[in-house]
Amino acid sequence: MKHFTKLISMLATVGLIGAGPTISVWAANSGPNESGSNSLISESFARDFDRTIGGVVTSADDGFPMPGVSILLKGTTRGTATDIDGAFSITVPDEGAVLVFSFIGFKTQEVAVTNASVINLSMELDLTAMQEVVVVGYGTMRKGDITSAVAQVKPEEFITGAVRNAGELLRGKVAGLAISTPTGDPAAGPEISLRGITSVFGSSEPLVLIDGYPGSLNVISPMDIESVEVLKDASAAAIYGARGKNGVILITTKQGKSGKPTVEYSNFMSTSNFVRTADFMSASDMRGFIDQGLIDSSNDLGGDTDWLGEITRDIPFNHFHNVSLRGGTEQTKYVANMSYQNELGAFYGSGNEEFKFRMDLTQFFVNNKVKVNMNVLRGIQNIDARFNGWTYRQALIRNPTDRVFNDDGRYQERPEQFQYENPLALINEQDYKNVNDWTWLTGSASYFPVPELELKVVGSQHRTKNDFGSYQGRNHISTIRDNRNGVANVSNSQTVENFLDLTADYQKIIGDHRVHGMIGYSYIDWTNTGMAISNFNFPSDVFSFRNIQQGTALREGLPGTFANSSFSDWKLIGFFARAGYGFKDKYNFLGSLRYEGSSRFGTNQKWGLFPAISAGWTISNEGFLKSSSTVDFLKFRVGYGETGSVSTNPYESLTRYAYSPTQFYFDGQNWVSVLNPVANPNPNLGWETNIEYNIGFDFNLWKNKLSGSIDYYDRTLQNLVYSYPVPVPPNLVGTTLANAAAMRNSGMEVTFNSDLIRKDKIEWKANVNFSMNTNELTSLSSEEFQLRNNFFFTGGTGDPIQLSTHKVEEGQPIGSFFGFKSVGVVNDSSDPTRNGTWLIEGQDGEVKSILDANPDDRQILGNGMPRYFLNFNNYIRIDKFDINVTMRGAFDYQILNFQRMFYENPGIVYNRLNSSFDPIDGQILRSPQSYVSHYIENGDFWKIDNVSVGYNFPTETSKFFTSARVYVAGSNLFTFTNYQGLDPEVPRSGLAPGNDGRDKFPTLRIFTIGTDLRF
Repeated sequence: MKHFTKLISMLATVGLIGAGPTISVWAANSGPNESGSNSLISESFARDFDRTIGGVVTSADDGFPMPGVSILLKGTTRGTATDIDGAFSITVPDEGAVLVFSFIGFKTQEVAVTNASVINLSMELDLTAMQEVVVVGYGTMRKGDITSAVAQVKPEEFITGAVRNAGELLRGKVAGLAISTPTGDPAAGPEISLRGITSVFGSSEPLVLIDGYPGSLNVISPMDIESVEVLKDASAAAIYGARGKNGVILITTKQGKSGKPTVEYSNFMSTSNFVRTADFMSASDMRGFIDQGLIDSSNDLGGDTDWLGEITRDIPFNHFHNVSLRGGTEQTKYVANMSYQNELGAFYGSGNEEFKFRMDLTQFFVNNKVKVNMNVLRGIQNIDARFNGWTYRQALIRNPTDRVFNDDGRYQERPEQFQYENPLALINEQDYKNVNDWTWLTGSASYFPVPELELKVVGSQHRTKNDFGSYQGRNHISTIRDNRNGVANVSNSQTVENFLDLTADYQKIIGDHRVHGMIGYSYIDWTNTGMAISNFNFPSDVFSFRNIQQGTALREGLPGTFANSSFSDWKLIGFFARAGYGFKDKYNFLGSLRYEGSSRFGTNQKWGLFPAISAGWTISNEGFLKSSSTVDFLKFRVGYGETGSVSTNPYESLTRYAYSPTQFYFDGQNWVSVLNPVANPNPNLGWETNIEYNIGFDFNLWKNKLSGSIDYYDRTLQNLVYSYPVPVPPNLVGTTLANAAAMRNSGMEVTFNSDLIRKDKIEWKANVNFSMNTNELTSLSSEEFQLRNNFFFTGGTGDPIQLSTHKVEEGQPIGSFFGFKSVGVVNDSSDPTRNGTWLIEGQDGEVKSILDANPDDRQILGNGMPRYFLNFNNYIRIDKFDINVTMRGAFDYQILNFQRMFYENPGIVYNRLNSSFDPIDGQILRSPQSYVSHYIENGDFWKIDNVSVGYNFPTETSKFFTSARVYVAGSNLFTFTNYQGLDPEVPRSGLAPGNDGRDKFPTLRIFTIGTDLRF
């Protein structure tokens, strides 16, 4: 509420919102009245005006002065408006005068004029579906003027609890926005997609903008966010041109405000446990199978070790603290925010520590015609990743009868066994450093020559650094097995992004007409530099990776060492414009155009044009619905837009060469490395393009008891990039990167919000949102660039199966599993050597042993991309208590369970799942590890994802607190599914969704206690 009050007043200050609807027609020949304001057409009858009334209008929410408030003498057309400081002056009759105060977004108020000569009025908010302000590209708009698919999430709707970053706040809150956390790694971010997969070669993640500038969901403190808007369709995102193809997430941070300074402090502490762990054999389990003759007795090494328990913390601990200060005067506003988080992962050697600081200062000059803003954002992240997927694998497969330490007190290693390493030694015999830090500096200046026009210049620099170092000591397996005597790796990188935006924004209300126009210029300059060194054979472990030149292997040119440096850069330039028109709050039209050029593309395709147009009809403002007791708000929207994306790295359109590490020639004095071509030029390499249509309805019914939206979209994705085979010669190498593929996404999104109970001490609000998406790869080739087939394989099982997991094929959706369809196992007494081996369905429908299979016997086995998503959010208030419950699910997809595929097999050498000896068709499995449909499972799930219970202390008589709340929360609490793996929420990004990798960090159930205090 306070944010809206401040925002609506600031918009009026700069002329973005004018006087309310009571002002209709300005007199063409009228001059300034006594107060210097323009007067309205005078009434047709004579009347004496001999008293002057003045005062100041402020917002009841935060005391902020309100410019542009319409003040009308009731029963006449005589009126005025408040100035930039909220002040007004008007002449009225001696008796019976009543002033009517009105302003968009606030309740209209009538004040009878008595003997007082000063009237100071405090106006109350009147938020309706038409008046709420929504952030859009390069500005804001009234919700009633929106003509595109835009979703808004406010702080009271955010996920409560131990969130790692801003992305987790939105989980389950927006239809069509799929956010998942498929790993328990404390340093990992969420997977995000909006309206499905959108690229073959590049990323499908939406663009994230923080206060208008590209960033990531990790750089800002979750507690420093005022609101999040999601631009779903191309008509909304086209203003961002080449960066908007995958949709846009706009994050608005908290801003300063005039009035008494406020201090907010939030903190939480949390711990976690595994949602589920795989049922691998314990020492007693293995000895039981040995007694049954199913495992050879040589596997009993005499010990009893819970290897997963050895590397798992008893009580993982996470604590978070956030302090913010906001305040200022009418001329100066400031906000400072600082947060600290330290999360110890569930495993030793895993953790994430972050410090973030932001300060924002706004100053008005020259009678508020000039506004200057300065913003600093600083962050440091320290990641402990000594534990990794390989460590986890070793803990699973390590023989439970083996020991942690040998008789000498050193870690028990068995270097003679292939891929068999002590997981505890992998963590503890390693020195590790991985630090990310970022500094964002932004400055802007706005000039308001007239109230309706803002001229703005913004400059920003984002500087991001990474400092990495690792050292494996002499007790590490790399020395014991490979005789490397210490291995050191060091790397550093820095990315600098410079931004410049110039905009001119004009908005005007003329009677029943609203007009809006904006033009702008955008410039981005991106540079990355880096270096990396790897060395081994150190005389001592004393210096770790901090004295890397002491290793002798690099000087001797031994395999496995390297020293390199890198540099890359690119530039993006854009010219854009937007125009909008609204009439009587019934009909709205909005169009935008962006013309953009990128240095990353070929000489023939450096520039792209991205148009968009959309329209809205507010049906509820028509006469036939104006007095409806059922329909409060009903709007129909239709939009068309084109957006693009840059899916290639710099220099991909150019001929590139590299020195060979294995080919040399003798120039008469020295052996010189051969310079070979590594990439063909492609002057036509350019944008990936999204052409999208969107049709939608927004509605409020029964006095806001039920509200929501329904959207249908159709996306045609053209010019998708892939690497195509080409003949040599005339080409230099055998593949060329080109725009030749195409894809189509279509779907529906439905959102319902309901006030189920609305009473003084009891309140229950519910939100249900549903989305569905269908995907088809319509083309993989063009006339110029063609694959040998209309498909390619992707994904991989890994050693020792070594098969691709997915097939990407024309006419099929992305994400199709492709392997052998198992129909049982051999049970044939005539050939006991084949008993227990997989039976599969061959390409002609015949049944055969997998030992006789060939690649053509593989077939489509399912799809790893969910088709349907459903989310159910509840907010309940009972007096001072509040309860938030978030539930969500994904449906109609499959998962390839890697742990079962690799470890549910009696024939493997190391530890395995207890289910390995469960009979199949009466036989114990005797096949080698194989990729068959037996391990592909239904992934449908429904989760009680987040539950929080809070208590709000009464603070009316407190001398210290404005508000105080404590809460407890649980995340990832219960999962209802038939999937046998650890968690059905598995990675879904890229071209191989649904692969539940054997080395994936298990997901966690998190319990949190926290406080939110305001002073």
